[in-house]
This record gives sequence, C-alpha cells and structure tokens, in this order.
Amino acid sequence: MSRRLLGRPEPDAGQDDALARLREILRVTRPGADIELIGRAYEAAEHWHQGQTRRSGDPYITHPLAVAAILAEAGADDEMLCAGLLHETIEDTPYTLDALSREFGAKVAALVTETAALDHAKGQGRRRAARVMAAAESADARAVVIKLADRLHNMRTIQFIPQAKQLRKAGESLDIFAPAAARLRMDSIGAELETLACATMKRNRHARSASGRLLLAVAALLPAATRVRWCEEWLGELHTLPARRGRARFAIHTMLGIPRLAVTVRLPAPRHRRPGR
Repeated sequence: MSRRLLGRPEPDAGQDDALARLREILRVTRPGADIELIGRAYEAAEHWHQGQTRRSGDPYITHPLAVAAILAEAGADDEMLCAGLLHETIEDTPYTLDALSREFGAKVAALVTETAALDHAKGQGRRRAARVMAAAESADARAVVIKLADRLHNMRTIQFIPQAKQLRKAGESLDIFAPAAARLRMDSIGAELETLACATMKRNRHARSASGRLLLAVAALLPAATRVRWCEEWLGELHTLPARRGRARFAIHTMLGIPRLAVTVRLPAPRHRRPGR
C-alpha cells in the first residue's frame, strides 16, 4: 500500500476520476485537511477491498471513495473522512477492528462501528424503521452523517440491485434517512434522497400493486437462490402490461404455477451415466 491519495494518479480511470474529485473537493472545502491521514485510510480501504466488485461491476473501492466525496462536500472532519473510506472494511473484509483502531485511532474505529450498527436493526417495515431511528438517536451524529452519505451513494446506484430490494431501500430512505438528514440540517442530502427514493418507487410501482404484492408473497415458496431472478422477471412482465385486468390475469396464472416451479427447482440435478456403464 504505497500510493498516496493526493499524489500520483491511479491506474484505474474510474478510481483516478474519483480521487481527483475528492482532492478538488477538499481543496475547496477543507484546505487544512490531514491529507496524509486520509491517504493512509484510502490505501487501507483499497488494499482490503481489492478484488471485490459492486453489482455494477465497478471495483468496490469506488463506493467508499464516493462516500468520502459526499462527506467532503458536507465539510466532514478528518476522522469522518477516514471512517467513510473504511466504513465497510470490518464487515466485508478480514481487516479487524483492533487493527483499524491501532492504525487510525479509537475515534475512527468507533465511527466505523457505529455506522455499521445502523444497518443491524432487526425487524420489517415500521418496526425496523423505529429501531434504526432509535439507534440513530443514540449514535454519534457524525456516524449518522456517514450513514447518510453511504445511503445516498447506494441510492444513486440503486438500479443495479433487485427490484424488491430497491423498494425496501427507497422506503427506508423516505421513512428514516431523509428525516434524519432534515434533523441534522443536511438539506441537500435529504432532498436528493427524497428525489431518488420517489423516482425508485414510481419506477417500481407495479411491485406495490395488489398483483405485484401477491406475486412476491407466493414467490416465498421458491428457494432464496432463485427467487430474486424470477421476481425480477415477473415484475418486469407486469410493467409491460398496460391494463389492470391483464396484470391481474398474469399474476393469477403465474401464482398457480409457482408451487410446481418450487418443486421443480428443488429437484436434484439428474446424474448422467458415464460411457461404458
């Protein structure tokens, strides 16, 4: 991990653009930023996320870089920027919290931990929303801001995740994160979250229709490994049907076939006999 964040350019064009953008933002918003410390945080994140990719196919490091850029635009301090770059290393890589604390200090480690904790609230719908809100109320406000930046970048790239998950993320953004942004006076982040979430809801409106909800409910009979693919295909078909009656007919026909499909996909693959046997 020898490269410096604000030094020579990276070999990957996308990363180089993101690094250049972060450098320019810091030059304007915080010319006194600890460039060496932030550079070491970038190097650690790049090292531990090496080989990982996002659903878009981009190197995973592009996500923490984007989060750091959002934070820099908001005037975040050095510890927040480091935590933003490192916010998923503990969860998704072999990097340990003890090692992170030794290298970047206890305050950065605490921010990473509290940011991750905001993702761990259990429950569904309003119950989960209430628990996330309670966790946000008790967390360091800086960790909440990091989570807002994380959610904002995920909403900007939401088209790469399954439709059902898009709707859940959009709902959480409207119910939890946009209000949290308002309380922290992060008006631009809150406004963009609302805009992206409403656009996502509108784009996936058929998944919230009666036909879509019934399809998703019956699809629970399918193994999790194949459920997402089938749901995406069925919801896409609903989207192409202009009339409500046609969508209802398609949903009923599909639901009647799901139990048989569930049995079929769970059958073991046929074993082929070897030649000569």
